[in-house]
Amino acid sequence: MRVVIVGGGFGGVRAALNLANLPNFDVVLVSKQPYFEYHSALYRSATGRSPLEVAISLTDFFAKDNNITVVQDEIIHFDPQKKLVAGFAQAVYHYDVLILAVGVVTQYFGIKGLADFSHSVNTLKEALSLKSALHKDLLSSHHSERNYVVIGGGATGVELSTELVGYLKHIRRRHNVKTKFNVDLIEASPRLLSSLPTDFTDKIEQRVKRLGVRAHLNTGVKSETVDEIELPRGEIKSHTVMWTAGVTNNPLFAKYPKVFQLGKGGKVIVDQYLETQPGIYVLGDSAATEYSGMAQTAVYDANFVTSNLKRTLNHQSRLSYQPKKPIYAIPTGPHWAAVLWGNVKIYGYAGWVLRRLADLRLYLSFLPLAKALTAWRAGFIIEETCSICKK
Repeated sequence: MRVVIVGGGFGGVRAALNLANLPNFDVVLVSKQPYFEYHSALYRSATGRSPLEVAISLTDFFAKDNNITVVQDEIIHFDPQKKLVAGFAQAVYHYDVLILAVGVVTQYFGIKGLADFSHSVNTLKEALSLKSALHKDLLSSHHSERNYVVIGGGATGVELSTELVGYLKHIRRRHNVKTKFNVDLIEASPRLLSSLPTDFTDKIEQRVKRLGVRAHLNTGVKSETVDEIELPRGEIKSHTVMWTAGVTNNPLFAKYPKVFQLGKGGKVIVDQYLETQPGIYVLGDSAATEYSGMAQTAVYDANFVTSNLKRTLNHQSRLSYQPKKPIYAIPTGPHWAAVLWGNVKIYGYAGWVLRRLADLRLYLSFLPLAKALTAWRAGFIIEETCSICKK
């Protein structure tokens, strides 16, 4: 069975690993970039941590797997009748089974100026660009007060804004500059992390404010210019704005409405096997499942789909999809995290330890021991291009 997997993220890599070295499967993994990105930790790369934590070469995953071919390409066309997908370089990949785990892209909701003037943290390149911009802005301030604005009160916005406070203090201390700064977090909903229980998010909001982040709730953004954010009531001056408030599904799906029916948020509606039609599976962030958008869900989906593929080859009936509630772990500043594990809530240093152990467990599920430990330890390392901040 020839399986083409599109996407080198959690879902795509996990699906390929599950089929590795199985004699009945010939697998092609097509990824836009030659490395896997751990998106949940990109905010740490933007605030001084080593990028080795979040970027792992795809060849590291499949070095010993003789039935996995990794191809760097971007899929821009597919023909379900001929069972093929085509890449940007006009390469063609034929399949018996197609697994689409292509993830999401940044969405600005048509807000004027955001695409031109704000920073995103959806890729390692964007995270490192933001780190450079933060450093340059603070050092070129000439002692004037600086405002840094994070838009979006979801997990990434909370994690980035609270880590940002410590990172800016680090830059200021290393360079012996006296510049004052503010970090503003803007959220359109009445509270942060609005999809999670109120008693859980209340603790996080208290922590956010204790760290000095100014949270603006019930506040939408009207537009952005080169030096300010326009709000419904007034504006905030800033040259450095970080957008974490919106993503939308990969535009590939909308190009083929006869194959993909889109639901809320542009996510693909799938059946009880995560199929859109026989032999075409959509999983992870792109699928309209209950807990879509979580790395744990992408891994769970990959395990489900590949398990059913094995069952089919063994002439067993397929199982139906049952969503699995993820564990939520929200780091909020140095050595502090809030963890929601079923009905259990854990806060503080213990929560942070659990989050780091969860990261390690994830690496170990993908990589050999030595490489997993190398990637995990990189999350503790400050890595700067600035010689002064390295000290």
